Amino acid sequence: MTKRTALLIGAAGGILQDVARGLAAAGHSLVLFDKNEEAVTRLAEELSAQTKTEAVVGDITDIPAAEQQLTEIVARHAPSILVNGVGGDTRVIGYADLERGHFDQTYLENVVSTWIAVKVCAPAMAADGYGRIVNFASTGGRTYSHFNNAAYVGAKAAVIGMTKQMAYELAGTGVVANVVAHGPIATARVAGAFERRDPAAQEAVLSRLPMGRYGTVSEAAGSVLHLCSESAGYSTGSVIDINGGLYM
Repeated sequence: MTKRTALLIGAAGGILQDVARGLAAAGHSLVLFDKNEEAVTRLAEELSAQTKTEAVVGDITDIPAAEQQLTEIVARHAPSILVNGVGGDTRVIGYADLERGHFDQTYLENVVSTWIAVKVCAPAMAADGYGRIVNFASTGGRTYSHFNNAAYVGAKAAVIGMTKQMAYELAGTGVVANVVAHGPIATARVAGAFERRDPAAQEAVLSRLPMGRYGTVSEAAGSVLHLCSESAGYSTGSVIDINGGLYM
């Protein structure tokens, strides 16, 4: 296996921390991009004992600044693995109660931020003849969601469609782009939202999950790591569901 450089956007998030650890264990170098300086620095310090690791503090939703930072990262590191893990929403809001601002916010966080990272990184990957791009969507973006709202579900559906188009345009260059669509995964944020529900609401949530539980972070990270690997070279434009049978 060739040792490569991976750029993780939103690296301090629950799932991406496990992805970073898996990539480090495989010997890949890491560039960890996140707006949470304390968390991303702590993760970089942890993983620097295993592999070359750099923390970059930035807000991917500040598009002009992020584009400049990403351009500098590509110039210095030429990452051939890109994982876009920013975006998420645990608010249950009915369609009639949504406002324009909800859509603006969630499309910026989920769609536009993913687009700018791919826009900057993919041309260099294509020029080198190799790349792995993994974008985060949601099971809700495939159908509907008990746990979110129409703005979020629409944004995640857009991530899926956008990734499929990018995969088509990149096909044949050696760069593949795929999507992971997570169902309820027990990250700290999601688990916290669950714990704030009353017991009856918790029971109602679990009753909708065929496996009767949330997925673990390590279970979610495993599929991401596969799509980052050399063996995923014939997978492009695909959507991998990690949802314990939800909506199936």
